[in-house]
Amino acid sequence: MLPLYLIITFLYKLNITIMKIKKINILKTITLSAVLLFASCQKENIDESTNANLPSTTGKTIEKYFQGDLVTVEDIGNGEFLYNSDIILSEKMLSDAPPAPFDPKAAPSAAEADQKLALWGSTNKWPNNTVVYVLGNLNSNLRSNLNEAFRRWTSKTNIKFKERTNESYYVTIYESTNVCSGCGRASFGVQGTRGTVQLGYRASASLIAHELGHTLGFVHEQTRSDRDNYVIIKWDNIQSGMEGNFRKSSSAQLLTRKFDINSIMMYHPYGFSKNGQPTITLLNGQTYNGAQKTISPLDIEGTNKAYPSDNNPNPSDPCAGVLPWSSGQSYTTGDKVTYAGYLYTLQSNNRWLRGGRCSN
Repeated sequence: MLPLYLIITFLYKLNITIMKIKKINILKTITLSAVLLFASCQKENIDESTNANLPSTTGKTIEKYFQGDLVTVEDIGNGEFLYNSDIILSEKMLSDAPPAPFDPKAAPSAAEADQKLALWGSTNKWPNNTVVYVLGNLNSNLRSNLNEAFRRWTSKTNIKFKERTNESYYVTIYESTNVCSGCGRASFGVQGTRGTVQLGYRASASLIAHELGHTLGFVHEQTRSDRDNYVIIKWDNIQSGMEGNFRKSSSAQLLTRKFDINSIMMYHPYGFSKNGQPTITLLNGQTYNGAQKTISPLDIEGTNKAYPSDNNPNPSDPCAGVLPWSSGQSYTTGDKVTYAGYLYTLQSNNRWLRGGRCSN
């Protein structure tokens, strides 16, 4: 039998070994928890900084003409295509060929008549400045943020929102797993009963206001044709496959007098970054704040041009507040445009009636 002092020594060393093993396991657990927490925070930060959908790996990517520009879109099924990651286009808005020049004084062809004189039916504005909507499944936080987004548009512009009663056209707003938790995507303009605004479960009021801008027919601010006079696109920092989100549109109608870095439709400086470096900077190389925070003064100006009130702000000029005709815009009976210095009104027979001469 071993002496008592040897037994005591053995038990003491065994206890120390067990304590060391427990300490190592505890440290491993703490370290793993810290890594998981950091990774989770990074994921949330990515969602917030890009404010854009995670790229899909299921849809087929193709090239089509949209508003006169050759663009890359993703086929998401049911005759719908994803453009710039959060704009849903219908197949009627796209074409395999560029649009032909249009003369509003000429009689429309049968194809043009079917498309209400806007080739490819690119944008249908909401009648009476009113977005008609149906609410789908939304958590309480999303409902609150949606109401705030509604308020931001209605308190500053001519836009109104109305829950559907018996209207034949509307957009359905619902929580969706098609987008990341803080993201969203929306149909472009009125698309009959198929329009949707799809929101991640923690989409902010600002993000929702941005998506509602797409429903109103507005594209991203950084795609303006004059943007190179104001910002630099850092192509080397953009995620592969997302370059199309930053390409300029040569035919998009400029609703405001200058580029707006603070627009609700402007990307954040780190949007779709692949390396943590900015994808958009000011001309001096600095990043910026304010994008997608709220409806900016220039957003208000542009929205009220696209959706003017019934009151003519300048009675002496019949063209005051009326936008020029655009090949990327779909028109309905009664819509007014300016063309070659004159006011035109679309008649029920899909012909444009020339009115008074513009003062300017």
